[in-house]
Amino acid sequence: MPTRIKLIWYLCIVITVIGFVYLAAQDRMEEAMLAEERAAKRSEARLQQLKNPEKKKIKVDPIKVIREMNAMGKYQEAADMAEKVAKEFPDHAAIQTWWGISLVKLKKTQEAINHFVVAAKNDPTDEKAHLYWGLTLAMEGKFSEAITHYRTVLEINPEHSNAYAYWGASLNALGEYENALTKLGESIALHPLNSAAHTLQVDVLYHLKRYEEAWQAVKKARAAKIDLPKGSIDRLALAFPEPLK
Repeated sequence: MPTRIKLIWYLCIVITVIGFVYLAAQDRMEEAMLAEERAAKRSEARLQQLKNPEKKKIKVDPIKVIREMNAMGKYQEAADMAEKVAKEFPDHAAIQTWWGISLVKLKKTQEAINHFVVAAKNDPTDEKAHLYWGLTLAMEGKFSEAITHYRTVLEINPEHSNAYAYWGASLNALGEYENALTKLGESIALHPLNSAAHTLQVDVLYHLKRYEEAWQAVKKARAAKIDLPKGSIDRLALAFPEPLK
């Protein structure tokens, strides 16, 4: 290969390498610029936090706090917090519902119902509002009215096992035992471990004097590892001793 051509060839290689290195350097420079921009944004955000410390506050779910207060028996504190939050968010249905639940715990039933009414108005699909509305009415002996709200719950959520159980409880209180058994059966079909439904089923069968069936219901509950109230078992055993296994 002639010397002149060799020189041109080497020169092309050198230019190519230099160009590659330059472009590589440019890529790294762009990466560095991007990193710098990201760092600048972080610094600016940090500076804004220092200027506005209130933005660093952690948001707390008030419903969760109210629910926990009720679980700990702090009903008045739960009601007070619900009232405070409701002033800020007057159209929030769930807050009204939990405010009502807290008041039920304080035995302020009529006041509680007022909040269930507001919750249901703000959100017609709030099944919990209707469920506790029904339970509160049942506490006052208004079983027929209570049933209308359990029915509403099931219109919203057809698979609500407790709504069937409480409906059965109200029918039991009204002496409509056969209808009560039907609702309790539907409750257990949806949720085989619903202890309230199993307990009520035993009691209803006792009222119907279908003692052997009652003991069969006891057996099923025991198989599901459900603890039935001692009073229900003792009452049944007094009327009709448990059959031998």
